[in-house]
Amino acid sequence: MTATMSDHMSDHMSDQTAGADVVPVAKARTPLRLLRKAAVAVAGLGLIVLGVVMLVLPGPGVVAILAGLGLLGTEFPAARRVNDRVRGYLAAAWRKVKRS
Repeated sequence: MTATMSDHMSDHMSDQTAGADVVPVAKARTPLRLLRKAAVAVAGLGLIVLGVVMLVLPGPGVVAILAGLGLLGTEFPAARRVNDRVRGYLAAAWRKVKRS
């Protein structure tokens, strides 16, 4: 006896609808997932490099750096922490400038 894909799907769905405790499976390291992570890393680092260049050339350098950190933060928790810290520093500096 061979089970078809629809048999497995219906069994899985009935488990979920019955309120059974389903343990979420960790994100698998599939080639597509790794490709996405690499693409996010390249794009995020590219934005950061362009932002640093735009600090000395005309352009929104700080915005590009924050966008790069935000993009990297979607895949890398360390980048999210750095982004949060930088935003805190910038918010404090902006409040200080507004008071002056």
